[in-house]
Amino acid sequence: MKILITGITGLIGNHLMQVLLKNGYHDIRGNYFSNRNLEEYTSKNIEMIQADVADEKAIHNITKDCDVVVHTAARVIDFGTKKQFYEAHYDATHFLLKDAKANSVQHFIYVSSVGVASGIDRNKVIPDETTPLVKTGVHYDDAKIDTETLVKDFCTQNNIIYTIIRPAAVIGKNSVWVLEPIKRIDTAVGLKLIDNGKHPACLLDAENLANGIFLCITKETARNQTYFFMDDWDISWKQYFTDLAALKNKKPGSSIPFWLAYSLAAVAETVFPVFGKNPPLAKKSAKATGTNRTISTLKARTELGWTSIITYEESMQRIKESLS
Repeated sequence: MKILITGITGLIGNHLMQVLLKNGYHDIRGNYFSNRNLEEYTSKNIEMIQADVADEKAIHNITKDCDVVVHTAARVIDFGTKKQFYEAHYDATHFLLKDAKANSVQHFIYVSSVGVASGIDRNKVIPDETTPLVKTGVHYDDAKIDTETLVKDFCTQNNIIYTIIRPAAVIGKNSVWVLEPIKRIDTAVGLKLIDNGKHPACLLDAENLANGIFLCITKETARNQTYFFMDDWDISWKQYFTDLAALKNKKPGSSIPFWLAYSLAAVAETVFPVFGKNPPLAKKSAKATGTNRTISTLKARTELGWTSIITYEESMQRIKESLS
């Protein structure tokens, strides 16, 4: 079985590569975008191809001879225009799907996001994979919703097996959910809590996610299915940000209400880019940490036998080591 991993040098792609190798799957092709040291990959005989997946010509025949495609590449930055998010997610995925069809790929696995369920009121329902999705106007989340529909429709029409993965906020070495909060701790504004950080931190260790994707590759029950993945750590955003800040011998800043955080983020996303600067807060992250984003992972646990092998304490220890 030959497996293509897009975004292999990213957090999810790298961990998936490690899990595959550990389980005896060595026929791996990796796609990456930015120039970097590839020794970690070439030393393991990974076939590496540099290409922007949003460039249809650049990825021509990237899926040739592959049985499975795992599409992890994404625009993970919090802010951007609707056009930027749709080009990075919808268009890039469409290009890959067309190439997969041309090369008779058997199984297409799309890594989406728990953000697709951000428009669902948790006071009424804890969403599972059967819950209808609602767009919110957050470009990242909306693009993921439309791309999921694209994957299902395209694969169904062209007899390609699909699996859609909806991970919670993925943490680990170089995760945006680690590096961005750490960066904000050292700013004048500091790392603000939203609504005192009272909401559940919907986190997922990168290795736990990689184990889940591996199960989706190898288990027939995952064919043409969608799965939420989130670790069952039962911690709040306040605890996570407090523990993260402690790694720098600091504490989170004061709290602001969600309505104010979201309003400020909306203004910042409009104003800061005009001056060539990144906004200090984005609607995507404000909504992620300032609202209840709990989801049900019962389907993944029962159908796939997936569990959170890496504990919260182990995950935080790994983050500590990566920052030292």
